[in-house]
Amino acid sequence: MISIRKQLFTIFLTIGLVMVFCTSMIVNIVINKNFQMYVHNNIKEAGDAYLKIVQEAYNEGTLDEEVVRAPIMENPIGNFAISILDTNKKFLWGTTREQFFAELQHDEKMEQKINYAMYQEVDRAYYTKNKEIAGYVRIGYYPSELLSQNDKEFQSNIKISLIWCSSMILMWFIFAGLYISRLFTYHIYGISKTSIALADGKLNARYLFKSKIKEIETLRHSMNYLGEKLERQDTIRKKLISDVSHEIRTPLQILQSNLEAMIDGIYPIDEEQMNILYKEVVRFGKLLNNLDLLKNVEESETSMNYRVISLNESIAEVFDAFKIVAKEKKINYHIKNLETDRVMVFADKDALKQLWMNIFSNAFKFTREKGEIKITTSLNHKECTITVEDSGIGIAEEDLPFVFERMYRGDKSREQYEGSGIGLTMVKNIVEKHKGKINIESKEGEYTKVIVNLPVHTLMIEPNNISSKMKSYIKIGNKNVKE
Repeated sequence: MISIRKQLFTIFLTIGLVMVFCTSMIVNIVINKNFQMYVHNNIKEAGDAYLKIVQEAYNEGTLDEEVVRAPIMENPIGNFAISILDTNKKFLWGTTREQFFAELQHDEKMEQKINYAMYQEVDRAYYTKNKEIAGYVRIGYYPSELLSQNDKEFQSNIKISLIWCSSMILMWFIFAGLYISRLFTYHIYGISKTSIALADGKLNARYLFKSKIKEIETLRHSMNYLGEKLERQDTIRKKLISDVSHEIRTPLQILQSNLEAMIDGIYPIDEEQMNILYKEVVRFGKLLNNLDLLKNVEESETSMNYRVISLNESIAEVFDAFKIVAKEKKINYHIKNLETDRVMVFADKDALKQLWMNIFSNAFKFTREKGEIKITTSLNHKECTITVEDSGIGIAEEDLPFVFERMYRGDKSREQYEGSGIGLTMVKNIVEKHKGKINIESKEGEYTKVIVNLPVHTLMIEPNNISSKMKSYIKIGNKNVKE
């Protein structure tokens, strides 16, 4: 298995080598092609020049052997052999192929071995004044060392420049590969070590070094959030064990002590003592029933019977049920829900009732006498907001992140209030099953505000929304009925 760092570096190095190779090939092809064109153009220009000399000599009547006397005419790009042919391309005078190669063999400047296959010939016609062919000029060409010393130096410099450029490009890719591979893998290795530490039970492990790459930074945040969540869950788990053991231990101790007293004859076995024992058994059973209820709410999707219901009617039904409690505790209890008077939601009626029942009962449970509880509803586009605010004991800031966790009861000062600590867990479950959101704001000793957001299904049509034309039809219909 290859590490991601090696893979990234290998990819960059391969791309660099391919680019260098392709660039070198393209540059060489272009240079050679242009040089061939340069040579071809020079040969053509030289041939045109020789043909012009012959044409001018013919026009002046001075075309003889002296004009083409020199068997080899030197040119920077090679040697030329010129001969004159008649209209039937029979040799008249000049330099033949054999004479040309014989001269080349005795030429001291020729350092290379003669390659006869490289010799080229072309016949070019010259004309009379009447534009008729007067004969042909046979131009033979043999390339010498085409490049002068300066040309060779230039070619050498080009090759050196190509090598340097290729090396620079390759080095750039190497450094880029090293940098980018480190940029990716450095943080990934750190995050992986953090995850291993979390798996080993070091729940306070966090990766604190920020990355410039968005995806890795998101991964870092997710890992740290996971660590915080695990640490929080571990804290809750420990407190849950403590709370459950406390909830179970109390009725069991009472049962044990009372039974021992009865056995020892300290307490009589009468109806009063049996009632005490019975209450503790019921209390113990309630704890188990609450846990089963929470399990059913969290796991049962099919039990929900969704249909379109009125939001205000759902709230009003539970609101009215708490009026007596408000009167007994002298609590200022009121609701403001005109804004959502026509709002319909797609929900399970019983589950929604359970939702309001839990939120309202918590508000009354933790609100002192002569306090205040107000329910406010509002409509915002396709979402409705239900706010339940009380002037109760509030929630400590350190407890707020855990209020929706199972069996969480907050600080010890709240333990004087009856409850199992799973009410808000059920509330959150119900809200999420209805595709809503829930949030709690609180200040210890002052207030608690529960905010529930639910999606709006539709709005009821009221008579005020009917057009004037439709109203006229209704009036006409009513009139006809009367008649």
